[in-house]
Amino acid sequence: MIEHFYVDKTTGTFADELLTAGFVRLLENLLFRQGVTDPDILQTDYGHYYHIQVTPALDTERLGADMLPLPMAPILRTAKNRKSLPDLPDNPNYVADYEAEKEKRSAFFASYGVLEGTLKRAYAIGDDDNFPFASMPSPPHEHWSVFSLLNAPPMPINGYNQLLTQWLEVGEAGEMGAVCRLLCDLFSQTPNDLETAVNTWKSLAKPHKWSDQATASQFFNPSQGKGINKPLPNGVGLGNLKNFWLLEWLKAVGFYHIAFTGRVKGSDDRKTYVPSAGRSSLRAREIVQREFSKKMRFSETAVRADILTIIRYVQAFIKQVEAARSGKEIDPVFAMMMKDAQRPSDFLRGFHVVYYKSLGTAAATMNIAFLNLPGWIEIRQPEDVTIFQEILEEQENIVRQFAENKGEEIDLLQKFRDFIVADNLDPFFEFTTAYSSWIISQGENKGGFPPRRFTVNNLRRLIMSNDPQLSPILESEGFRNIAYAIRQSTVIAQYRKKEGDRRYDVRYGLGRDLVRQSQYPAEFIAALSDFLHKYNAENAQVMETRSGPYRRSVRTNDIEEITRLIDKYGPDVIAKLLVAFGYARTPRQETDEQGDEQE
Repeated sequence: MIEHFYVDKTTGTFADELLTAGFVRLLENLLFRQGVTDPDILQTDYGHYYHIQVTPALDTERLGADMLPLPMAPILRTAKNRKSLPDLPDNPNYVADYEAEKEKRSAFFASYGVLEGTLKRAYAIGDDDNFPFASMPSPPHEHWSVFSLLNAPPMPINGYNQLLTQWLEVGEAGEMGAVCRLLCDLFSQTPNDLETAVNTWKSLAKPHKWSDQATASQFFNPSQGKGINKPLPNGVGLGNLKNFWLLEWLKAVGFYHIAFTGRVKGSDDRKTYVPSAGRSSLRAREIVQREFSKKMRFSETAVRADILTIIRYVQAFIKQVEAARSGKEIDPVFAMMMKDAQRPSDFLRGFHVVYYKSLGTAAATMNIAFLNLPGWIEIRQPEDVTIFQEILEEQENIVRQFAENKGEEIDLLQKFRDFIVADNLDPFFEFTTAYSSWIISQGENKGGFPPRRFTVNNLRRLIMSNDPQLSPILESEGFRNIAYAIRQSTVIAQYRKKEGDRRYDVRYGLGRDLVRQSQYPAEFIAALSDFLHKYNAENAQVMETRSGPYRRSVRTNDIEEITRLIDKYGPDVIAKLLVAFGYARTPRQETDEQGDEQE
C-alpha cells in the first residue's frame, strides 16, 4: 500500500507540471480500477518536488498482469494517418477523429454567427445558463485547442500518437500492471530513482522490442526543443533530444488534460498556458478548471491574453468559493479545500506560459515565463467574494480597452501585466500614472465610448489588499479633497468642456507632472502648492462671474494634512496615490460624469 508519492522537478518549466499531471491521472485511474470511484488526490508544491497524497492508499500488490489496457488520452486520427494507425475501439477514450471534430466545430460556429449579440456574449463570457445550447449543434470538443496544436506545423501529432500507441501495446501484451508498478515505485521516493526504472523497463520491453526512448517534443518540453542542447556539446548537430519514453508519455497525457493552448489573435503564433499547483486536490482543480475554460473560448492578443488568463482563473476560483460558502451543491472536496486555501495563489501558484513563433512549416520557442496569481487576493469574510469579483471585473473591462498594435496601449498592457502577477504596488502606480495621460488623450476624441476608469471604492480596496499600511493616507480627508481637486481639473473639466461648459480649464498632463516632481519633497510640495493655488483662484473667479454649481475649494487644513503625509510616507507614494485617485471615478460619476461638489 502506498499513500505518498513524489515527483521531482527537473526542468523548471511546465514539463514538470505535465509529468505530475499525467501521473496524477494514472493514480486516479488505478484507484478507480481498485473500486475507489472518487479518490482524494492532494498535490502539494514543496519547491524541488511535488508531494502527492492519495486517500485511500493505492494497493500496488493488486497491479497484476491481468490488467486491461488503460487509455489515458485519445490517439488523434486524421485523414493523413488514418490508414497507418492500429485498429482501435470505437471509443472516445481511445481515439479522437480530427476531421469529425473540425466539422462539428464549424457547424457550431456557423450557427453561432447568426445569433444576436447578447447570446454571443453569453457564450464568450462563459454564461452558459443563458446560452441556447439545446437549439444549437454540438459545441466544439473541450480539447479542440490541443487537437489543433497537434495537427499544426511542425506536426507534433506523430510523436504524440507514437507514445499513446506504445502504451496501448503494453496493455495488449499483458504488461500493464508491471509498468504501472514500475511508475509507482519510481515516484514512491525522492529523489526519483530513474536509472532503476529505465533498467526495469528495458527488461520488460526486450521481448516485445519496445523503445525505451522518445523524442522530447518542444510542446511538452519547452526548454528542450530541436537545437544544440547538450550540457557538454561535442558538435553542432541540431537533432532532437531523447528522454525516457514513459516520462514523455506522462507529459503527453498531462498536456491533454491540463494545458490551455491557442493561437495569438491576428497571427499564426501560439501561446500555451500550464497551471502550476500550490496545494489543491485533483477534484477541486477540475472544478475550477471547468469554470475557467468557459471564459477562454476565444483567442486574444499576446499580452492581453496573459492578463486575462490570470484574472479569469481567479474569477473562476472565487465563484467556486462563493458556491461553497453559500451552501450550494458543490464537490465536497472543494469545500474542504477552502479551509486550507483561502488565497487563489495558495491553491494555484500561477501559470507557466510559452510563446511559440510560427515559422511556416515549423515553430520556435521564443519566450518562457511564469505568471503568478496575485497574492493580495484573500477570501477572509463572505463579503470579500463580492469585493474581489467587482475589482476583477473592473480590471478586465479596463484592460480590454487597449489594442496591442498601438505603442502607448501595448505599454499600458505590459505595465498592468507586471502588476497583476506581482505582489507590490510599484508596477500598478507606473500603470496608473501612464493611464492618467491616456484617459485624457482618449477623452479628446469625439464620438465613441468614454475611456473606462477605476472606481474610487474598488481602487481603495485594491490598494488596501496590497498594502494595509497605506490606510492612513486613504482615510485622510486632506488627501481625498486634493484628489477631488485633481479629478475636477482633469477628467471632470474635460467632460464639461465636451458638453459645452468651459468655465474650468483642463489641466493636461497634470498627473505625469506631479509624479515627475515627486523625486524630491521640496519640488513636489512646490508643484502641488502651485496647482492648488491656481485651482482655488480659478474657483474664486468662476464664482464671481458664472452661475453654479461650483467646485469645492481646497482648504488650508487639507494642505497641512497632505504635507504631514508627505513627511511620513515620502513624496513619491503620495504623488502616485493622488494621481491614481485623482483620475478615478466616484460612484456618482457612473451615471453623472459632472461630479460637482456633492460627490
